[in-house]
Amino acid sequence: MNTVLHIDSARTWRGGQQQVLYLAERLGDYESIIACPPQSPLAKRAKAIGLKVFLVRIHGEWDLWAAYRLGKIIKENSVKIVHAHSPHAHALGILAVKLAGNCKIVLSRRVDFHIKKNMLSRMKYLNVDRIIAVSKRVGDILIADGLAKERIDIVPDGIDTERFQKVEGDHLIFELGFHRDKLCIGNISAFTWEKGHRTFLEAARIVADKFPEAVFLIVGEGPLRREIETLVKKLDLEVNVRLLGFRQDIPEVLSILDLFVLSSRREGLGTSLLDALASRVPVVATEAGGIPEIIENGVNGVLVPPENPSALAGAIISLLRNKELAHQMAEEGFKTVKEKFSIEKMVAETGKVYDRLVV
Repeated sequence: MNTVLHIDSARTWRGGQQQVLYLAERLGDYESIIACPPQSPLAKRAKAIGLKVFLVRIHGEWDLWAAYRLGKIIKENSVKIVHAHSPHAHALGILAVKLAGNCKIVLSRRVDFHIKKNMLSRMKYLNVDRIIAVSKRVGDILIADGLAKERIDIVPDGIDTERFQKVEGDHLIFELGFHRDKLCIGNISAFTWEKGHRTFLEAARIVADKFPEAVFLIVGEGPLRREIETLVKKLDLEVNVRLLGFRQDIPEVLSILDLFVLSSRREGLGTSLLDALASRVPVVATEAGGIPEIIENGVNGVLVPPENPSALAGAIISLLRNKELAHQMAEEGFKTVKEKFSIEKMVAETGKVYDRLVV
C-alpha cells in the first residue's frame, strides 16, 4: 500500500484541518501519515483516532530545519505522495521532496486569492505535480494566473452530515442567558479581513432596528477581534451581539439558530456554510468565491452581493418574516450537502488524483 504524507502547518482548527482529518482517516487505499506542529488541534485529534502523527515545529514557509525533518520522514516511511494542505506546507513540501527525491507532491488550494506576482510564488506552483482546488472558482483563478488547466482538479470539501443530526443545544440558551423565543442569527468564521464581519455587523444593526429581540452569535477567533469588539460598541449592539470565541460544539451552536449568515468578501468554498446546511438551518450568504457553487439563490438559500449591508439585512429580514420559505430552503440545503458534498465523495475524488500519480 502506498503511503501519503499529509502536511499541515496550522496551529489552529478550521475547515481545512477538518478535511485533512477526514481524508487521512477514511482513505482506505492509501496509508496516511500526518506531519503538523506540536500542540496543534490536528495533532491531538489525529492521535486520538489512532493515526500516525509526526510532530514538526514549523517557523515559516522556508524553515530549512523543518524541511529537513519532513524529508527524513519521507525517506523513512517510503512516502510516495506528499499532500500539502496549507500555505506554509506548500513551500516546505517542495523543499522536503527535493531533499528526499522519488516522490510526488499535491497541493490543496482553499482560497480565492490570486497568486502573488513574483518569481518565487510562481516557482512554488510550477513545482507541484497536481493542484486540488476546493471549488471551480478557485480553479478558475489559478488558470487565470497562468497555471495549466490539466494540472488542476476540482474537489469540494466533504461534510459528515450525521454529526449534525439529533443534536440538542438548549443548554447553550441557558449558558448564554437568553430566552428561546428570541430570534437567533449566527455567523461562524475566523476573525479575518476576508470574512466580512463589518458587513455582518452593519446588517445586524439594520435587522435589530426591525427585530429588537434578535440575538447575533459570532463564533470564531482571529487577528481582527479587537476591531470587531470596537465596532460592536460603535453600532450600539452590545445587547444583541455575542462573541463566543472558538467553540468545539459547532453542531450544538447551529441547532439553536433560526438563520445562518456568511458575509464573506472572499471565500474558497465555505465549510461553515456546509455545516449550517447539514444542520437544516436556513442560510443567507454573499456571492463571494465558491459560495454560489453551494447556494442556488432562492432554492436552498439566499445570495446577496458582498460588502452590501443593506442587501444582507434585507435578505435576513425577508427570511425571518417568512418561516415557511426559510424551512423549505433549509430542506433543499440539506439535500444539496447529502448529494454533492459528502465525505465519501471528497475522499474518492482525492484518491483518484493520487491514483494518477502512482501509476
